[in-house]
Amino acid sequence: IDTIQDYKKEVVDEQERIVAVRFFAPWCKSCKAAHPHFKKLVSRHSPNVKFVDVPLTKETAYIHEGLGVPSVPFGHIYHPEAGLVEEMKINKRVIGEFRDALESYVNGSCDLPLDEESVEFEVEAERDADGFQ
Repeated sequence: IDTIQDYKKEVVDEQERIVAVRFFAPWCKSCKAAHPHFKKLVSRHSPNVKFVDVPLTKETAYIHEGLGVPSVPFGHIYHPEAGLVEEMKINKRVIGEFRDALESYVNGSCDLPLDEESVEFEVEAERDADGFQ
């Protein structure tokens, strides 16, 4: 991914698959150490999950900044029905948490966040059930 347009097309607009995004820098030691672990995820879940890399360079720094990526290595998980569902560090020490989160979405064992309209409807339904107006 080299432009925000690429990011929108490849990640945000993906309608069929979960997308795992790796934000990294070519010079980053932690990124290099986590890379083999991320590649294991790729081999385990492709082609059912789309994997996308966003390198940190002079040309792409605005993408990292605009998406609120606080440091590298960092990861996002996008679900086709809910958009961005996870954002977390993915260094070697904690990449297992990213793997577990990704697998919970792949396996359907993680609840998707509800949109605001659904939450409002549920709150109204609970009020009606309790006899409140």
